[in-house]
Amino acid sequence: MHLNPLLIVLAVALVSRVAQAQIPDLNPGPNMSPEQVVQYQISALQHNDDPAPDAGIERAFRFASPKNKEFTGPLARFAQIVKGPAYSSLLNCLSSSVVGSTASPGTAAVYVRIVTSGGHRAAYVFILSKQIEGEFANCWMTDSVSPVDSGEDATGEGVTI
Repeated sequence: MHLNPLLIVLAVALVSRVAQAQIPDLNPGPNMSPEQVVQYQISALQHNDDPAPDAGIERAFRFASPKNKEFTGPLARFAQIVKGPAYSSLLNCLSSSVVGSTASPGTAAVYVRIVTSGGHRAAYVFILSKQIEGEFANCWMTDSVSPVDSGEDATGEGVTI
């Protein structure tokens, strides 16, 4: 059986497009765990330009806590930070996995490993807090994200993103 290379390329492109289109358009909600929040943010950034340029960055920004947004907002500034050297590996990464988490009643740390679009490995720790008031009361939101070197224990507070 001989397969036409053009058909294979088209099939791969279609499957890739369908996978991208499956990212829901979510907002913070009290039913999401810290791990689910981080997985959503990573998935959004992995498919950053679907359905429009930087849509993933905008989706991730929705889950930034009010405290985080004080340092990184507005959205245009947040986008510049994400596209900077410390965080650009998250954009269009090939794969990601949550490799651990710790939580107390109001805070959580979620550890993530990714394979960058260039095939390199990277790790990040997301620090989240459960909001206690306002529009997002009882919702987990990201306070900071820090790149983690393989020699670090990934327990630092991190920098705000």
